[in-house]
Amino acid sequence: MYRYALALLFICHNAMAVEPDAFVTDLRETISKIVDTQTLDSKERADWEARKAEFAALLELHHREIGLLNEELEKSGLSAPGHGESSDAMKAEIESLKETRRLAKEAVARNVPRAVALTSRFPEPLRKDCETEIASLRAWTANDEPRDALQSILSVLAKAQQFDRRLTRATEIRDGREVDVLYLGLARAFYADRKDGAGIGTPGGDGWNWIAKPEIRADLVAAFDMLDKKRPPAMVRLPLEIQ
Repeated sequence: MYRYALALLFICHNAMAVEPDAFVTDLRETISKIVDTQTLDSKERADWEARKAEFAALLELHHREIGLLNEELEKSGLSAPGHGESSDAMKAEIESLKETRRLAKEAVARNVPRAVALTSRFPEPLRKDCETEIASLRAWTANDEPRDALQSILSVLAKAQQFDRRLTRATEIRDGREVDVLYLGLARAFYADRKDGAGIGTPGGDGWNWIAKPEIRADLVAAFDMLDKKRPPAMVRLPLEIQ
């Protein structure tokens, strides 16, 4: 009302310089516009309030429909034909999985000590390659999950198979001396030091057994030179008994 009154006063003040008829005409038009604006504003407010109420009602109806639908689904699931059979089959499958898990855990528990004992017979390069798995197996207990121990066992076996399929060159300490060692898989090994020592390694129940054989040093050094590409490839005689 204050804004409209100020507008009217402003119009009256400016109308002093115009003709009375023009002043009356302008005043009527201004009042008409003000009334139209008030009417439009009131109508828009009423429409918006009505729309909000309508939206709220629709939302409430939607929630109620969802609730009723969930109730019907639950009822239909309980009364549907074969529901009991499906539940029994699911329970049987769960029990079967539990039994399988129990058997797997028992199998892992039996084989963890065997795997640890097996790694003690590995040659030094292979044992170093399996350090992480060996530590995991030694730390595993029967109350732990079988998955980690099973992964470690499988990893150890996979690395052992890879080692057994290739020649492996290594540097080790033998009788207080640094020696070069050539492993022929897991079957045999040969070593030679920097002076005149050489020997053969064979796998045993408690680890590898090493026997000095200085007479093979020349052939073994030649083999190492060929591996290092210091001389062209040639036939080398090394003692190897296949049983």
